[in-house]
Amino acid sequence: MRFRVQKLIRDRLPAIMRAQGLAVFDRRLSDTEFVAALKDKLLEEAQEAHEAASTAELIDELADVMEVIHALASASGVSLDDIEARRQAKRVERGGFDARVFNAAVEASDGSPAAEYYLARPTQYPRED
Repeated sequence: MRFRVQKLIRDRLPAIMRAQGLAVFDRRLSDTEFVAALKDKLLEEAQEAHEAASTAELIDELADVMEVIHALASASGVSLDDIEARRQAKRVERGGFDARVFNAAVEASDGSPAAEYYLARPTQYPRED
């Protein structure tokens, strides 16, 4: 039986899978394909972290998220120091998540920049009229 996978996998997995008797059909990605695949992988790993049912699973999935972040930063020519500096700046500007604030909705006047912002993102911010 053959199964379609179509996703980025860790470097050593093809050898591990072949040692288990699997036929693996892999190829090396171009730079552009690699960055796109890493972005897809980030979503995949974030979803798996979201679905983690235990602390141990969460640790494993967050480790995968961090591995993808490291690879995506490197492939994009971005340093982890740059990311950390921006994280800290955003924390100073906007705060962190320490207060556990949850925003249920916002109201904005027609034609306002805020209304235009939310209207431009209907999937992310559906109207509640």
